[in-house]
Amino acid sequence: MRWKLIFLTFLMAGLLVPPAYSAGESTMERPGYLFVEAPGNVAEIVGVGSYTTPVGLVLKPGNYTVKIIGNATVIAGVSVKAEKATIVRVNPEEIAKAVSGDGIVSIWAIFNESANYSREKLNPPFNPFAFPGGCGSNSGYLNISNPYPMGLAVRGRDEVYITLNGTFMHIGDDDGKPCIFYVEVYPGGSERQESVKNATYLVPWARLEITSVPEGLTIYLNGGHNRYIFYTPLSLYVPAIPQDVYNATAVGYYGTIRIPVIHKLDTHVVGIAENHYLVESVVKVAPNENRHINVDMEKVKSSLTVERETVRAIPLKVDSEPDNASIVVTDGVLRVFAVTPATLFLPPGNYTVIASKGNLSAGKSVTLMEGSNLFLKLSPANATLNVVTSPDNATVLLNGEEVKAKNLTLSPGRYNITVKAPGYLTKSLDIILAPNESKTVEVNLEKKPAGENSEIVISPSSGGSDDMKPGEVTETDKNDASGKTQTNPLPPMDNVQSPGGKKNGSLWAKLAILAGVVVAVYLVLRVRR
Repeated sequence: MRWKLIFLTFLMAGLLVPPAYSAGESTMERPGYLFVEAPGNVAEIVGVGSYTTPVGLVLKPGNYTVKIIGNATVIAGVSVKAEKATIVRVNPEEIAKAVSGDGIVSIWAIFNESANYSREKLNPPFNPFAFPGGCGSNSGYLNISNPYPMGLAVRGRDEVYITLNGTFMHIGDDDGKPCIFYVEVYPGGSERQESVKNATYLVPWARLEITSVPEGLTIYLNGGHNRYIFYTPLSLYVPAIPQDVYNATAVGYYGTIRIPVIHKLDTHVVGIAENHYLVESVVKVAPNENRHINVDMEKVKSSLTVERETVRAIPLKVDSEPDNASIVVTDGVLRVFAVTPATLFLPPGNYTVIASKGNLSAGKSVTLMEGSNLFLKLSPANATLNVVTSPDNATVLLNGEEVKAKNLTLSPGRYNITVKAPGYLTKSLDIILAPNESKTVEVNLEKKPAGENSEIVISPSSGGSDDMKPGEVTETDKNDASGKTQTNPLPPMDNVQSPGGKKNGSLWAKLAILAGVVVAVYLVLRVRR
């Protein structure tokens, strides 16, 4: 009987002992690779860092957002897959040339790999313009919530109106008489219109003529889309309110209607989309103006591409004395960051490995053709960094902390530099300093475009509902990118399990196996009795 008890004891101990993990070891198993090619531009990989391109990063598989600010602001939401190189190639200057028109104050090109702006499922079985409304309109569903609720009124192909909540609007004529309405727009896109007279203020209109190459692309206005109407080419009327209007009144069916304030609204966002691509133009309008916006989507597609290639990954084990040192491994383009001891998986090539901890550092070169081990013994060393800015009086932040001097002596390693100045777009980038290196970084800030509305940009959702609503397109706030416009964020899509999750799952699995084995052994012993 004693041997049976000993057997059970060893069995339980073997199942409960956790697998051997090095307390400090950082191992990136089956990583993915993200490369960004946008020569002359800085690319921000949101949540990771900002880098002068071309740049490559070794990352956990998942979804990432790449943001580049140039003549056109480019935002690419892409997935990084294990043992694959995702290559994003961007030419913001060519994208800017692909968008033309009047009154455009800024351009945003968005690539969203999880989106499908296909128009095929939205094509109507009937002509919506064949049933014009009477005096006023034939209302169509359009849900715009930002910056103010807006709806849709249709009186024919040449009389499509974007209606504004809480306003008095002249929506066409009927039998030679003006149709003046008080408009209320409700969440979900429904609206109510009440005929009024003696209005003290009528919302003025501007006309937008929207075209594209090729034709038939989906149009979003201020983030709203109508499944039956909004395809290129299209002309429509939008509110053009140059300043706030107070205490407007009119006489309705039930008496006097008073509107305390009608807010200024002279900026609209025209979005043209196809498949994974969305191009947004922020357009400033004035009463009785005609504005024309055209997007050559073929040029946009050729200037913003995403490709994938299979990568052969080779393990590189890096250790240091002392351990827990921060390491940067780079071949000049590809970069990976970790803490020693670490096992990294990299494509074949020549790499520089820099380790730092406090005022200690070390660096070595390695040619990686097969699995290799590298040991770094850290010793005291410094590096110098000179930051040259334009304008000269720009504020410089190093790892989020303002620095007074622009010629700095630092420990080797990875640093983030952020430069900002009033009236300019903020720019941020990451740099790597090697032991005893002296580096000069030039940061030239771009002036903010004039007249851009900071509350108007709402990108459409990536779903395929019949009537698409303002939704989530990027992982980042456009306001942070340019100081002017804002897009709602992508939902997080990274489903990579953390090491802690793996350990917990492994432990529960072992407990379940243990319970099963113990019951089985108990039953066998009982039968043999």
